[in-house]
Amino acid sequence: MLKLTNREIKAGLLKILVLLCIFIIPACKAHVKAPEATPAPFAVKRLLVLPFTNMTSLYGENVSARCPVCGKIFTTGKVEDGATDILTEHLISLLKTRTSYEIIPTSFAQGARSDHMLGKKIELSERNLLVETGRDLGADAVMVGHIYRFKERVGTGYSADTTASVAFDLDFVRVVDGRIIWNGHFDETQLSLSENLLNLGKFLKRKGRFVTAEELAISGLEGMFETFPE
Repeated sequence: MLKLTNREIKAGLLKILVLLCIFIIPACKAHVKAPEATPAPFAVKRLLVLPFTNMTSLYGENVSARCPVCGKIFTTGKVEDGATDILTEHLISLLKTRTSYEIIPTSFAQGARSDHMLGKKIELSERNLLVETGRDLGADAVMVGHIYRFKERVGTGYSADTTASVAFDLDFVRVVDGRIIWNGHFDETQLSLSENLLNLGKFLKRKGRFVTAEELAISGLEGMFETFPE
C-alpha cells in the first residue's frame, strides 16, 4: 500500500486550499449584493397656505364640480359670505397649534400666483401652478382648499327647517415633485335623528341640536387633522 509522507500530505492540502481560493471564494463574492442606501424622507419645514377657493362662484349651484388638484367630485351649493375666511383662518390656527411647520402667510402668495396666471405660465395646471408659486416663495409644500357648499341652517339649534350643509377639500402638495402627500375632504348635510338612527353618536356629540354651517365645517376640519402629517 502506498504511504504518503507528512510533507506530501501537507503539499496536497495546500493545493486543495489554493483551488478553493481560486474557484469557490470568487463564486461566493459574485452573489453578495451590497445593501442599497435608503433615501432619506423629504422633510417639510416651510408651508405655504393659500386661501380657500369658492368653487360655487366659479361653477354655480347644484352642479358636479371636480377638485382641480385631486380630481374628487362634489355637488356645489350655496356658499355663505365669509365662508372662505372662516375656513382659512381656522386652518392656519390648527396648523400653528398642531404642527411645527413654518407657515408662510397667505398674503405673500397673491402676487406670485397672479404673476404666473397672467404671464407665460397661464397654461399650467392647477397643481403645477401651486408648485411654481411655492417654489417662488421658498416653500417645501403648499396647502390649498376648495369650498363647494357652505349652506347655513334655517331655524334654531332645536328646530331647524333646513339643516346646515358643508362640503370642502384640502390638498397638501410637495413642491419638489408636485406630489400630493396628503389630502382630505368633508361632505355632510346634517340629518335629524329621526332621519338617520345610525347618526346617534354624532347627534349626541352635538348635544342633540342642529349646528351652524361654521360649527359643521370646523368639526369636519378638525376631524381631518387626525390623519394629517405633523
